[in-house]
Amino acid sequence: MNSRTFEAEIKRCEYLLARKSFRKADEAITDAIHIDQNCAYAWYLKAKVCIGLLNYKKALRACQKAISIDRKIEYIKLKENLENFINLQVDDLAIADYPNEIDNMVVLTSGKNINLLSERMLTKTVYKFILDSIREDALKNVSCVDDIFAKVKGLAQNYINLEFVPNSMHGSRRVAGAYGFKRAVIDSNTSKTLQIASMIHELAHHLLFEIFKNAIMYVYQSQNTDTIEALGWYSLTNDVYWLLMNEYCAHAVECHYMKLRNYESFNNILNGNDDLDLAKVQRAVELGNCLAGDIIYILDGFFTEEMVEEIRLQFLSDRVILLKKDCEFESEAKLEDEEKFSMINSILRQNLIEIKINFSYGELNRFKKIFAHVRG
Repeated sequence: MNSRTFEAEIKRCEYLLARKSFRKADEAITDAIHIDQNCAYAWYLKAKVCIGLLNYKKALRACQKAISIDRKIEYIKLKENLENFINLQVDDLAIADYPNEIDNMVVLTSGKNINLLSERMLTKTVYKFILDSIREDALKNVSCVDDIFAKVKGLAQNYINLEFVPNSMHGSRRVAGAYGFKRAVIDSNTSKTLQIASMIHELAHHLLFEIFKNAIMYVYQSQNTDTIEALGWYSLTNDVYWLLMNEYCAHAVECHYMKLRNYESFNNILNGNDDLDLAKVQRAVELGNCLAGDIIYILDGFFTEEMVEEIRLQFLSDRVILLKKDCEFESEAKLEDEEKFSMINSILRQNLIEIKINFSYGELNRFKKIFAHVRG
């Protein structure tokens, strides 16, 4: 046996599996098994690849082969999860008619529903309807107050819960603002100008979440549920490339209305992750820029030219000095609608596959419980 070639194929499979290149990963692990059929880990990798290819019965057979060689706990756990999933999939899908109210994790991540993300794409008409329905809330309860800070606060509160906290922290870092689960925390110790910028930034995060949530509802022809919201949130935060897309989008919206260039939190994520595929980062930025344009469309009904001028005057009043924090990946790319819709569906599909490969239903359920609590 050429052990060096075997190890190389194993490493190649691991690399491709991590990047969700399942067909190429399958080629690598098949080559490895041809070299050594008695390696339990190789059969375990084969099982995970088969899950990515949505072939669960083949994945179960590969897992059983791994256990016949080595009864490792992680192999046994994967086998049990696969058996439970295959059994549940048949029972739950029997009652999964459309339109419906998807609020079951197993139904959501079934092969049938994953494939729907390839088959049922957004259309221009549907997407504009989604944007316009979100846009309606931007003009609700528009206050007649003169203060620009109060106006922006009123806008944000049409969508999310706001909490103003002195010396706001996110993990171990002090931050101007943070968003999660329909709630934004704003550092009240910063100037009004910076608080306005933070409210716009965090609101943009929420509106991006709303776009993804509505896209999921369309694909599955389902009413909104905690499960659907959990998938929307998971999809925008689980993968570093989509997290970068999310952050770039919020910065682009903030920069548009604040007339500044600040990509600090995007750069922090970028600098905190080594070995990123720069081509993927660029594509994420292009999608983020495109979606920022859609969010600007939603908010332009609220942000008149006069209000943007009021923001500029608030800058002058606060005498704010901001350091320019550019982004080396800054993009003005305008994607065609079909490409944008395809990328949105691809993100959702990849995340459902990721959930299945890692059986991360626990994390998805945690998000579901948080959204249920927020809903009250």
